[in-house]
Amino acid sequence: MLAEAYGSRFSRGRPGRDKRSWKLGTTALLLVALACNETVDPGEDYSVPDVIFDEGFFYCHVEPMIFAQSCGAGNGSGESSGSCHHTQTSFRVVDYEPLVADGCSGDVVASGVSIPSQAKQNYQRAQAKMNRNVNSAALYTKPTGRANHPRVIFDEDSPEADLIREWATNFATQ
Repeated sequence: MLAEAYGSRFSRGRPGRDKRSWKLGTTALLLVALACNETVDPGEDYSVPDVIFDEGFFYCHVEPMIFAQSCGAGNGSGESSGSCHHTQTSFRVVDYEPLVADGCSGDVVASGVSIPSQAKQNYQRAQAKMNRNVNSAALYTKPTGRANHPRVIFDEDSPEADLIREWATNFATQ
């Protein structure tokens, strides 16, 4: 039809040539696309959570434990005073008062308790370091010394480690 309207420019005088050219061009394009399909290694600490870990459990148990270990602002009294996660690492913990945990009833944040933006940031950052397989979760492996960390914060058989393991089981799928 194009050849009739615009002349031989579109037909080139050979029947079926346009189909063969199209198939060859498409095949060549596909091969180039497949050859260029490379991935980039995002690095050791990259993780995208495939689950949402229980927010109430975090605010009521995990976050207060993190602050009790001086991982936030720290108390400034000596070598193991902490505060690294307030100023020196990608896992920033923002100190605030009163803690959401002060308004918890068990694992549940009491109704009417306002969750400040600092607490929400702490939850989001902690969730990014969490994994259902707790042995792969930086929030567990680093403070227990199983992964590179400046100091051991708590032992693997401690109540603090138990809290992290329990949080790993409190999740919902996305």
